Amino acid sequence: MFPPLFITDKVDLTPDILPAGCPIRRIRGVDEIPADDRNVVAVLTPPEAESVLADAAGYPVVLWREGFSLAPALLGHPRVVGVLDARCSRETVQATLKAAFRLLAVESSEDAARMLEDVLEIGRALASEKNLDTLLSLILTHARSLTGADGSSIYTRDRDGVLYFRLWQNASTTATANAQKTLVGEYSIAGYVARSGETVLLDDAYAIPESAPYRFNPASDRAIGYHTKSLLTLPLTNKGGEVVGVLQLINRKNRPDVLLRTPDDIATHVRSFDARSRQLAQALAGQAGVAIENSMLYADIERLFEGFIKASVQAIEARDPTTAGHSFRVADFCERLAMAVDRADRRSLRDIRFSREQLRELRYAALLHDIGKIGVREQVLVKAKKLQPPQLALLQQRFRYARVSLERRLYQKLLALHDQRELDPAALAGRRRDIEQAFARDLAKLDEYLRVVLHANEPTVLPGEIAAGLDDILSFRFPSEHDEELLLHDFEFSDLSIVQGSLNDEERAQIESHVSHTYTILSLIPWTRDLARLPEIAYGHHEKLDGTGYPRRLAAKDIPVPTRIMTIADIYDALTAPDRPYKRHLSAPEALDILQAEAKAGKVDTDLFETFVESRAWQPAH
Repeated sequence: MFPPLFITDKVDLTPDILPAGCPIRRIRGVDEIPADDRNVVAVLTPPEAESVLADAAGYPVVLWREGFSLAPALLGHPRVVGVLDARCSRETVQATLKAAFRLLAVESSEDAARMLEDVLEIGRALASEKNLDTLLSLILTHARSLTGADGSSIYTRDRDGVLYFRLWQNASTTATANAQKTLVGEYSIAGYVARSGETVLLDDAYAIPESAPYRFNPASDRAIGYHTKSLLTLPLTNKGGEVVGVLQLINRKNRPDVLLRTPDDIATHVRSFDARSRQLAQALAGQAGVAIENSMLYADIERLFEGFIKASVQAIEARDPTTAGHSFRVADFCERLAMAVDRADRRSLRDIRFSREQLRELRYAALLHDIGKIGVREQVLVKAKKLQPPQLALLQQRFRYARVSLERRLYQKLLALHDQRELDPAALAGRRRDIEQAFARDLAKLDEYLRVVLHANEPTVLPGEIAAGLDDILSFRFPSEHDEELLLHDFEFSDLSIVQGSLNDEERAQIESHVSHTYTILSLIPWTRDLARLPEIAYGHHEKLDGTGYPRRLAAKDIPVPTRIMTIADIYDALTAPDRPYKRHLSAPEALDILQAEAKAGKVDTDLFETFVESRAWQPAH
């Protein structure tokens, strides 16, 4: 039978993933745990844990890290036996809780078979845990639980063979280890084990023979007010037999509940690591080494993916510098919104949870959602105004030519006027004045028409008076060398008449095609099982819940939650980005107002939008 398991209401652990037969008691705060009952286990958030761990004598605690930061002092506390979150596997949850239960019970020395069975269960949990820090904490917790060790430390070896101290646990002291990830000397006991691959068993760490190829450094004991006696140090090897880490177990106790605070405690309760405890430790070490190697390989793969994705994003942005940083910002917004959804109390969102792998999948999809832009012509991709720069330059040249042509016609009329000798001086002056005034009106009209063209060329909403001015320009002709010529051609008129934005229908279709290009490109990549949905998530980031999006005009039921999240993030960043030359960037309140209107119109997910606002996921990362 298991002792009571108290779970705070901030913890998202469902009964189906807990050990069978475990009595669960949901609590709103730690004050609901009986103050005098030490035969319990509690799953608490870090702030709640800090209040109960201050008590010298207490019960084992499992930390719930979702949405909280973990201080090294808390992580290494002797009564903290593990760290969980909503993304942990069922195996990890059960193995961690069972380790906490074992710390409450005195294990029978005759129960070796069951303990070895526990090792196998622990091995499955270790194999399923990909996060290295969580994995190391699990290894220490289970090593202490299986062997009765008072303390434990773990070291890892990097790709260059350098050994680093990573984490420790000790039941008898609340001192903290501030030297995480520090280099370990090769002639320390851990350094020797890493170098030689041999196990070191010491009945008394202070009585090492001078001939031994390693030394015990008592400085660590003095720093925390502790005394190390029995010591078991084991190499952690991968499948190839290479040492990837070192596990050190300190002071095996005859009673798991006793605290080693005095020399008498050490003399009375510390035992050597016997054959059974060594067997259990070696069995665990064998599985731990493989798990660490797998975790490191997984981290290497993640770094490879990250490198590929970052390089791809940079390639995209090199083609369109005006959107620099967009993909990274969208990814950050997506990640923060997804984590906020995990914590949301909204009824419609309570069943939506993102595992660590799903968060990674969403982030990668967000980073790559615009990769299809490599299939869009550059002049369309970077088009800032309605006319391409060469088109505008040609039109302005035509205006200058029109001015010159009008001047030439003016001189021709004046010359012809002087040939009319029958006119008296007054009539001649009157005709000359009429010709010059008409010329001045034409020049003024040209200036006004150029102002209209330049205004219409901006990608803002086209005002009515500017649209009417374009109609006037279309009918205006100026004298050329042999005939009259149009000032504004039909195709120029068509582009300048775009109501909003800078793209005509053909160009907009090209831009919109980037979504399909994205899907095609991403579908060619052999993603892992964890990332299998990535192409589909990215494919729909311009879809709208009411079916008005593109390219497939999906209905709401066909748009998954990760894609809905990305849509909100993409729209918000597009509205607020300061680096778009074709539009004025909006303030955060203005952008949120537009998104709210989209939500009310049934285009984006209302619950996700409100969570986006309430969680302040829209705030840029610092």
